[in-house]
Amino acid sequence: MRGVILQPGYLPWLGFFDQMAWADVFVLYDDVQFTKRDWRSRNRIRTANGVTWLTVPILSKGRHLQKI
Repeated sequence: MRGVILQPGYLPWLGFFDQMAWADVFVLYDDVQFTKRDWRSRNRIRTANGVTWLTVPILSKGRHLQKI
């Protein structure tokens, strides 16, 4: 039996879906501490004008362990 545990991200990379297909058991690990300006809330895409960043705005109140 093959198990995979991954954190979800904004616009996941293609390997994410490969690992989902490869695993017998797949777990989304979604109860973790959030880090700002990380790949979990942003991703790069190619456009006609070059590479640009897409970012999900996250509102926080300065608490490190708050749920979002």
